[in-house]
Amino acid sequence: MDLSTLAIHQEYPQGGDSHAAPISMTSAYDFVNAQEASDRFSGLVEGNVYSRFTNPSVSHFEQKLAKMENTEDAVAFASGMAAYLALAITYLKQGDNVLLASGIFGTTTHLYRQYFGEFGIKATSVDVDDHRAWEKAFKTKPKMVLIESPTNPLLKIANISWLSNLAKANGALLVVDNTLLSPVNQRPLDHGADLVLHSTGKFIDGQGRTVGGVIAGKKAMISPLKDFLRSSGTCMSPFTAWVLSHGLDTLKARMALHIQNAKIIAEWLSSHPNINTVYSTFNQAHEQTDIISTQQIGHSPVISFEVCGGKESAWQFIDSLKMITRCTNIGDTKTMVTHPSTTTHGRYTEEEKQKYGISDGLIRLCIGLETSNDLIDDIEQALVQSDKKQLREVV
Repeated sequence: MDLSTLAIHQEYPQGGDSHAAPISMTSAYDFVNAQEASDRFSGLVEGNVYSRFTNPSVSHFEQKLAKMENTEDAVAFASGMAAYLALAITYLKQGDNVLLASGIFGTTTHLYRQYFGEFGIKATSVDVDDHRAWEKAFKTKPKMVLIESPTNPLLKIANISWLSNLAKANGALLVVDNTLLSPVNQRPLDHGADLVLHSTGKFIDGQGRTVGGVIAGKKAMISPLKDFLRSSGTCMSPFTAWVLSHGLDTLKARMALHIQNAKIIAEWLSSHPNINTVYSTFNQAHEQTDIISTQQIGHSPVISFEVCGGKESAWQFIDSLKMITRCTNIGDTKTMVTHPSTTTHGRYTEEEKQKYGISDGLIRLCIGLETSNDLIDDIEQALVQSDKKQLREVV
């Protein structure tokens, strides 16, 4: 049976005869007697204890997500960054080294370098698709490797199976951020990753209503993270979990339309004379099409492209859009645009931006569910305005 079907029909733990899963909006739980309370708190028997770390709505979401990632268990957090925080505190200690793939979310890089650096953890960036660089980096004996595949915003691909073998040979934990593809279009655990992470307010939510994070994997890997959650309080709210559970029900259908639109837009941009380069996993000229075809089930609706004229032309394009929303999120029903160099990757140094291709003329689109012709009309008129600005500056 398809994993999406299994997730849709995941039984709610305490639903009674309700057709739709209810929301368990409670902070605490009643016990039959003192013995039951003691047994639950000690872990001798399963059951809810306190909603900081056990809640039926949150558990329902976790179980559905685990099914879609084809694994045993999952743990949800208040945000994607809370999930990254949990990874470090649970699995790293003073003196450890962590490898960060190039292009990983700027705030993740900042968290591991700046804050965990103060506690004696070293974070080193490695070009995501450079095998020699990875082999050299593993000589530092890292304890953890964090990658996004595809990367945001340049859509580079990490060879998860190859990295998994390298990580296992060196005793390192491989964590894959699967946000840009969702479990519908890629399942990193099937390719050897130890853990998979999602920023759930993106495609899993689908309408930009919530903030959350989730990590999935084998029970033995998830259990220590749940222990951290119990003590830290970085928990997902029951309402957020309820929204996300219903988001998973429509994820496969939504991703199909996202991809249909994104393919059309990517092809149109590739033929436009004012566009220097288009970055997408649809591109048959992509250097890693062989990995894409075997590792991914589908594609990412995120597309990036470079305009002539640098930052000024990029900003003119963004400001000239009439329908497409200026927003740094991804995974919404609405198409969104952002300027990575000054927003999502603004914390990168100028040297890092240059090294990893985050140019001033780079623009990122996350294609939504609108009619593709309407999106092309808006993009085209904005490109005209951007081109006019460049011509005025040349004159």
